[in-house]
Amino acid sequence: MRVIVFGATGKTGGHVLRSALDRGHEVTAFGRSVDRIEAEPGLGVFRGDVFDSPAVTGAVADHDAVIVCLGSTGLRDSTTLTTGTANIVDAAASAGVGRLIVVSAAGVGDSWSQIPWSSRLMFRTMLRRIFADHQAQEAVVERSPADWTIVRPAVLTDRPATGTVTATTTGATKRISRADLAVFLVDQLTDKSFVRQAVAVTS
Repeated sequence: MRVIVFGATGKTGGHVLRSALDRGHEVTAFGRSVDRIEAEPGLGVFRGDVFDSPAVTGAVADHDAVIVCLGSTGLRDSTTLTTGTANIVDAAASAGVGRLIVVSAAGVGDSWSQIPWSSRLMFRTMLRRIFADHQAQEAVVERSPADWTIVRPAVLTDRPATGTVTATTTGATKRISRADLAVFLVDQLTDKSFVRQAVAVTS
Protein backbone atom coordinates (compact mmCIF):
# COMPACT_ATOMS: atom_id res chain seq x y z
CA MET A 1 0.00 0.00 0.00
CA ARG A 2 1.23 3.51 -0.78
CA VAL A 3 0.96 5.58 2.40
CA ILE A 4 1.74 9.25 3.08
CA VAL A 5 2.46 10.32 6.64
CA PHE A 6 1.90 13.94 7.70
CA GLY A 7 3.87 15.06 10.72
CA ALA A 8 6.46 12.48 9.75
CA THR A 9 9.36 14.24 11.48
CA GLY A 10 7.62 14.36 14.85
CA LYS A 11 8.14 11.81 17.61
CA THR A 12 5.06 9.77 16.75
CA GLY A 13 5.49 10.24 13.01
CA GLY A 14 8.98 8.79 13.12
CA HIS A 15 7.68 5.62 14.73
CA VAL A 16 4.90 5.42 12.15
CA LEU A 17 7.41 5.59 9.30
CA ARG A 18 9.43 2.77 10.82
CA SER A 19 6.40 0.58 11.49
CA ALA A 20 4.94 1.09 8.01
CA LEU A 21 8.24 0.37 6.27
CA ASP A 22 8.78 -2.74 8.38
CA ARG A 23 5.33 -3.91 7.27
CA GLY A 24 6.31 -3.58 3.60
CA HIS A 25 4.35 -0.44 2.72
CA GLU A 26 5.66 2.23 0.36
CA VAL A 27 5.84 5.35 2.49
CA THR A 28 6.08 9.08 1.77
CA ALA A 29 7.12 11.36 4.63
CA PHE A 30 5.62 14.87 4.43
CA GLY A 31 6.98 17.72 6.51
CA ARG A 32 9.00 20.92 6.62
CA SER A 33 12.22 19.22 7.70
CA VAL A 34 12.10 15.86 5.92
CA ASP A 35 15.62 16.47 4.62
CA ARG A 36 16.91 15.13 7.93
CA ILE A 37 15.28 11.73 7.35
CA GLU A 38 17.76 9.11 6.20
CA ALA A 39 17.02 7.58 2.80
CA GLU A 40 16.12 3.90 2.60
CA PRO A 41 14.28 1.57 0.21
CA GLY A 42 10.54 2.15 0.11
CA LEU A 43 10.73 5.63 1.65
CA GLY A 44 10.14 8.88 -0.22
CA VAL A 45 10.04 12.43 1.11
CA PHE A 46 7.99 15.50 0.23
CA ARG A 47 9.10 18.77 1.75
CA GLY A 48 6.13 21.03 2.44
CA ASP A 49 3.89 22.80 4.91
CA VAL A 50 0.38 21.63 5.76
CA PHE A 51 -0.80 25.25 5.50
CA ASP A 52 0.18 25.16 1.80
CA SER A 53 -2.91 23.60 0.22
CA PRO A 54 -1.42 23.12 -3.29
CA ALA A 55 1.63 21.39 -1.81
CA VAL A 56 -0.56 19.06 0.23
CA THR A 57 -2.68 18.27 -2.83
CA GLY A 58 0.39 17.47 -4.89
CA ALA A 59 1.84 15.26 -2.18
CA VAL A 60 -1.32 13.20 -1.59
CA ALA A 61 -1.84 12.28 -5.25
CA ASP A 62 -1.23 8.62 -6.12
CA HIS A 63 -1.41 7.37 -2.52
CA ASP A 64 -3.80 4.76 -1.17
CA ALA A 65 -3.90 5.95 2.42
CA VAL A 66 -3.06 8.91 4.65
CA ILE A 67 -1.90 8.90 8.26
CA VAL A 68 -2.06 12.28 10.02
CA CYS A 69 0.23 12.77 13.04
CA LEU A 70 0.21 16.56 13.20
CA GLY A 71 1.30 18.30 16.37
CA SER A 72 0.69 21.79 17.69
CA THR A 73 3.52 24.32 17.48
CA GLY A 74 3.01 25.56 21.03
CA LEU A 75 0.50 26.21 23.79
CA ARG A 76 -0.93 29.25 21.99
CA ASP A 77 -1.40 27.37 18.71
CA SER A 78 -5.10 26.96 17.96
CA THR A 79 -5.12 26.41 14.18
CA THR A 80 -2.45 23.96 13.00
CA LEU A 81 -4.43 20.81 13.66
CA THR A 82 -7.68 22.09 12.15
CA THR A 83 -6.29 23.95 9.14
CA GLY A 84 -3.66 21.37 8.32
CA THR A 85 -6.10 18.49 8.59
CA ALA A 86 -8.69 20.34 6.50
CA ASN A 87 -6.13 20.73 3.70
CA ILE A 88 -5.26 17.04 3.95
CA VAL A 89 -8.90 15.95 3.97
CA ASP A 90 -9.65 18.06 0.89
CA ALA A 91 -6.58 16.72 -0.92
CA ALA A 92 -7.48 13.13 -0.07
CA ALA A 93 -11.02 13.65 -1.34
CA SER A 94 -9.76 15.14 -4.61
CA ALA A 95 -7.33 12.27 -5.10
CA GLY A 96 -9.87 9.60 -4.21
CA VAL A 97 -7.81 8.29 -1.30
CA GLY A 98 -9.78 5.54 0.40
CA ARG A 99 -8.25 5.37 3.88
CA LEU A 100 -7.64 8.23 6.32
CA ILE A 101 -6.24 7.74 9.83
CA VAL A 102 -5.91 10.77 12.11
CA VAL A 103 -4.30 11.10 15.54
CA SER A 104 -6.31 13.19 18.01
CA ALA A 105 -6.20 12.85 21.82
CA ALA A 106 -8.02 10.92 24.51
CA GLY A 107 -10.51 13.26 26.14
CA VAL A 108 -11.71 14.85 22.93
CA GLY A 109 -15.35 14.46 21.94
CA ASP A 110 -17.22 11.73 23.78
CA SER A 111 -14.04 10.34 25.35
CA TRP A 112 -13.88 12.98 28.13
CA SER A 113 -15.02 10.46 30.74
CA GLN A 114 -12.20 8.10 29.72
CA ILE A 115 -9.32 10.33 30.86
CA PRO A 116 -7.93 10.84 34.40
CA TRP A 117 -8.54 14.00 36.40
CA SER A 118 -4.99 15.21 35.78
CA SER A 119 -5.57 15.23 32.01
CA ARG A 120 -8.90 17.03 32.44
CA LEU A 121 -7.17 19.71 34.50
CA MET A 122 -4.50 20.20 31.81
CA PHE A 123 -7.09 20.42 29.01
CA ARG A 124 -9.08 23.01 30.97
CA THR A 125 -6.05 25.18 31.63
CA MET A 126 -2.71 25.27 29.82
CA LEU A 127 -3.77 22.91 26.98
CA ARG A 128 -7.19 24.46 26.37
CA ARG A 129 -6.27 25.91 22.94
CA ILE A 130 -4.81 22.62 21.75
CA PHE A 131 -7.84 20.76 23.08
CA ALA A 132 -10.20 23.07 21.18
CA ASP A 133 -8.09 22.61 18.05
CA HIS A 134 -8.42 18.82 18.37
CA GLN A 135 -12.19 19.17 18.76
CA ALA A 136 -12.39 21.18 15.54
CA GLN A 137 -9.96 18.81 13.82
CA GLU A 138 -12.20 15.83 14.53
CA ALA A 139 -15.20 17.65 13.08
CA VAL A 140 -13.22 18.18 9.87
CA VAL A 141 -12.31 14.49 9.67
CA GLU A 142 -15.89 13.39 10.19
CA ARG A 143 -16.90 15.25 7.03
CA SER A 144 -14.41 13.28 4.93
CA PRO A 145 -15.82 10.88 2.32
CA ALA A 146 -12.93 8.48 2.98
CA ASP A 147 -12.98 5.51 5.32
CA TRP A 148 -11.63 7.52 8.24
CA THR A 149 -10.61 6.49 11.73
CA ILE A 150 -9.83 8.95 14.51
CA VAL A 151 -7.36 7.54 17.04
CA ARG A 152 -7.33 9.15 20.48
CA PRO A 153 -4.17 8.12 22.33
CA ALA A 154 -3.81 8.30 26.09
CA VAL A 155 -0.94 10.34 27.55
CA LEU A 156 2.04 9.66 25.27
CA THR A 157 5.41 8.41 26.49
CA ASP A 158 8.75 7.67 24.86
CA ARG A 159 9.06 4.27 26.50
CA PRO A 160 9.76 1.16 24.40
CA ALA A 161 6.86 -0.66 22.79
CA THR A 162 5.03 -3.11 25.03
CA GLY A 163 3.23 -4.89 22.22
CA THR A 164 -0.04 -4.38 24.06
CA VAL A 165 -2.65 -1.82 23.01
CA THR A 166 -6.21 -1.59 24.25
CA ALA A 167 -8.65 0.14 21.91
CA THR A 168 -11.81 1.30 23.65
CA THR A 169 -14.73 3.69 23.31
CA THR A 170 -15.70 3.45 26.98
CA GLY A 171 -12.78 2.23 29.10
CA ALA A 172 -10.37 4.37 31.11
CA THR A 173 -7.12 5.50 29.50
CA LYS A 174 -3.77 6.15 31.19
CA ARG A 175 -0.60 6.07 29.06
CA ILE A 176 0.67 4.64 25.80
CA SER A 177 4.10 4.70 24.21
CA ARG A 178 4.50 6.36 20.83
CA ALA A 179 5.94 3.11 19.53
CA ASP A 180 2.78 1.19 20.50
CA LEU A 181 0.58 3.94 19.07
CA ALA A 182 2.47 3.78 15.77
CA VAL A 183 1.89 0.05 15.43
CA PHE A 184 -1.83 0.55 16.05
CA LEU A 185 -2.01 3.33 13.46
CA VAL A 186 -0.33 1.21 10.80
CA ASP A 187 -2.60 -1.73 11.70
CA GLN A 188 -5.58 0.46 10.79
CA LEU A 189 -4.44 0.61 7.16
CA THR A 190 -5.91 -2.85 6.67
CA ASP A 191 -8.04 -3.34 9.80
CA LYS A 192 -11.54 -1.96 9.22
CA SER A 193 -12.83 -2.51 12.75
CA PHE A 194 -13.00 1.22 13.48
CA VAL A 195 -13.92 2.68 10.09
CA ARG A 196 -15.78 5.98 10.48
CA GLN A 197 -15.33 5.80 14.25
CA ALA A 198 -13.23 7.50 16.91
CA VAL A 199 -11.46 5.18 19.33
CA ALA A 200 -9.21 5.75 22.34
CA VAL A 201 -6.05 3.69 22.76
CA THR A 202 -4.08 2.94 25.91
CA SER A 203 -1.55 0.39 27.13
